[in-house]
Amino acid sequence: MPILLPVESKSRRGRLFHAAVLVLLTLGAVTMLYPFALMVSGALRSQMDENELGLVPTYFTDTDGLYRKFLEYKYEQNIATFDAAHLRRDYAFRLVPAPETVSPVAAADLRRFLAETAPPAHWQGLAGIGGERNVPENLRQLRQRFKTRFGGDVGAFSQAVGSPVANWGEVTFFSPEWLSARYDFEHNALGEEYLKMLGEAPPAERRLVSLTGTFLALAVYPRYGSVAEMNAGLGLNLRDYHEFRLPRRVPAEAQAAFRAAWLEFVREDLNASFVLTEGVGPEAYRAFLQKLYGDIAELNKVWGTRYGSCGEIALPAGEFLPGGVRRDYNDFLRTLPPERLVLSGPEYAWADWLRGQYASVEEVSAAYRRDYADFSQVWLPLADLEMEYTRAHAGSLRWAFATRNFVNAFEAAAMQGHILRNTAIYCALAVLLAIIINPLAAYALSRFQLPGTYKVLLLMMAVMAFPPMVTTIPVFLMVQKLGLMNTFAGLLLPTVANGYLIFLLKGFFDSLPRELYEAARIEGASEARMFTTITLALSKPILAVVALSAFNAAYSTFLFALIIAPEQDMWLLPVWLYQYRETVSTGGVFASVLLASVPPILVFLFAQNVILRGIVVPTEK
Repeated sequence: MPILLPVESKSRRGRLFHAAVLVLLTLGAVTMLYPFALMVSGALRSQMDENELGLVPTYFTDTDGLYRKFLEYKYEQNIATFDAAHLRRDYAFRLVPAPETVSPVAAADLRRFLAETAPPAHWQGLAGIGGERNVPENLRQLRQRFKTRFGGDVGAFSQAVGSPVANWGEVTFFSPEWLSARYDFEHNALGEEYLKMLGEAPPAERRLVSLTGTFLALAVYPRYGSVAEMNAGLGLNLRDYHEFRLPRRVPAEAQAAFRAAWLEFVREDLNASFVLTEGVGPEAYRAFLQKLYGDIAELNKVWGTRYGSCGEIALPAGEFLPGGVRRDYNDFLRTLPPERLVLSGPEYAWADWLRGQYASVEEVSAAYRRDYADFSQVWLPLADLEMEYTRAHAGSLRWAFATRNFVNAFEAAAMQGHILRNTAIYCALAVLLAIIINPLAAYALSRFQLPGTYKVLLLMMAVMAFPPMVTTIPVFLMVQKLGLMNTFAGLLLPTVANGYLIFLLKGFFDSLPRELYEAARIEGASEARMFTTITLALSKPILAVVALSAFNAAYSTFLFALIIAPEQDMWLLPVWLYQYRETVSTGGVFASVLLASVPPILVFLFAQNVILRGIVVPTEK
């Protein structure tokens, strides 16, 4: 019976009542949809913007926000790396200001510089190859390249790189620390593929090393709290850190503190591959090595080379030096007067290249629409190149950043063990056994009216009063003694029969007409034939309810699955989700949960159709 009669519904009060109910239902829907929308929005974010409260991420609508997002990706979520490259002192990517003006000429010059000079690999780094609690795009591409190269055989990959890897999700690569005095680059399959990708990357996705930025980070920021203190301590006259440039040669003795800091940085912190000599012949280097080793065979043993004599050894000319060679060369540099040392790197090559392209620094200032006093003050226009690239590829970047967490979550589940396969097999078996065993038990109780039927039902209902945690330990002990740990049988046998479902099915079977069974009995039908042809055929709606309940219970089981099947090869999706959330950012957690919610929604929609057809269609007839 309706709340309002048709006549009352047409009155003013009736319409107001209907409007009020509609408003309340709408508000209720909004209160349910808003948290879901926040989760979807959170899945589109990274660590930089995960604390934003808006439903639409900033980088979707704001180019400056997209520029910061690209910087976070390029510099691998490491603000210190960004500061070193841009000579800034920002503390978070969300605080990095976008360039007020972008000079297309400066960006074009930087692209030409990279193309014409072809900087060596150790002057550069590839964007998006690493990151904290994140799998960036280029790392995924690196994994895919090796997966294709080795035909999906992770064992062959492990042999090629000389490191055991259990699955493709464990394949990682740490960005080379080219400037570090003790860094050695491993020339294995992984390193070689990285260098190949670096050579194929567009200029905007290459990070150029910065000797000046590294010097600021290691020698200036820890000692001087402000630009004024730096000026007083090093004998400079600068307005901002961005104006600082590390001299190519050692400062004069009049700047004693600056000279001491320069020498300490070059001799202790900087990789010797970035230090050249001036006015020093190869004979001095060979004599040093001859005195150090005495025998060329000993040198070859340490260096891993095949020189016939010291006379074949050339003085390093800027190439990246491996461990033994670098250590000996660094010791040789310590024997030279400081004035003989000359630094090499992208910033110095850039200044030299500009001098060859422009007649004067005033011409550079006019072309870039900026004011420079000297060629050395024209810093690499990275911001111009990065902003220009962001604007030109805004659509693809937004898509990549928006789908990153979802792609990472899906690939992680697919690569780590047999998560998806295990979950699919377990849920399918749980549903299949549930719609076989529970209906059989309910049919027996309903059809044959066994003595003590209601006592059995009461016992089943009483068991429901205890939470599952109470029975976990006894079940665990039983499964362990039966030797069913880490098996599907151990997961299924304790849970396949459900007292509530049997009670539900019995009530439905009791409502079926007895005349159908009597007619079937007269026709000579067996009990099995009546069970399949009559009972199950007329029970599709309730069987859909059973299947849906069994699927939800199997798909969402966590504690029981973790205890019975703790080995990684037997992990189910809920167990993996718990482990996965410890390794990713908040956005990754949201994305994984959203992806995990898709199968239950699809199963519910299918089961709902079956349930409604069983209820609505007979009613209409």
